[in-house]
Amino acid sequence: MASWAWKRLMWSKPLFGLLLLNLFWCASFFIVPLILPPDTFAWPYAQYPVVAYHLGGANQVNYEPIWQTLWIYPRAVYTFGDFQCHQLWFRSLWINGNQLPMCARMTSMYIFANFGLVAAAFATPSTSASRVMIDAMPAGVRRWLGGFSPERGAALIVVVGLLPVAVDGFYQLFSEYTHYESTNLMRILTGVPGGFVGGLLVGAMFVSIRQFQVDIARLRAQMPGPGA
Repeated sequence: MASWAWKRLMWSKPLFGLLLLNLFWCASFFIVPLILPPDTFAWPYAQYPVVAYHLGGANQVNYEPIWQTLWIYPRAVYTFGDFQCHQLWFRSLWINGNQLPMCARMTSMYIFANFGLVAAAFATPSTSASRVMIDAMPAGVRRWLGGFSPERGAALIVVVGLLPVAVDGFYQLFSEYTHYESTNLMRILTGVPGGFVGGLLVGAMFVSIRQFQVDIARLRAQMPGPGA
């Protein structure tokens, strides 16, 4: 059983490499706050209290001058997290008195993306990423999706997985009118299906590419040589 599982994980080496990379990235969310001195970012003890209470934006690096004061490993993790995430302190988890590099929702999504990658690795290989995604689902879900084409079934999986994030996030986005502020628990819970389907989608693409390469190699092996 262990040998079979290992072969499935290693069947697509790029997918396995991505899984290892994402596992390391997720572990870094918790390792970095623990290896930094306690309360590095927590007011009133912080050397840089603005980090703990800033209003940053996603898709931009807001505090690189501060991250530059850290040694290379935490600097890289916090900088990359800064680029991807708003890093709002009240929407983030804290360990050792230090804010995690990503908000609660993004942390949850990255963690559960690993499960999606593993599910894709153990699904029946196909040149269709949609079929891989459907095969990765439990038997009951596969039966329910049987009435749809593979493409529509896979799209439905993505929509259902991302819908909780979209509803919670957009409802919170208009808090001026809705007076709604999601809790970190809700952010974590909505990040679970979103992260899973995100990892599953990416993993299914890797599996389909690998199966395409296998099929091409098989066809070439069956072709007669020049002297045949």
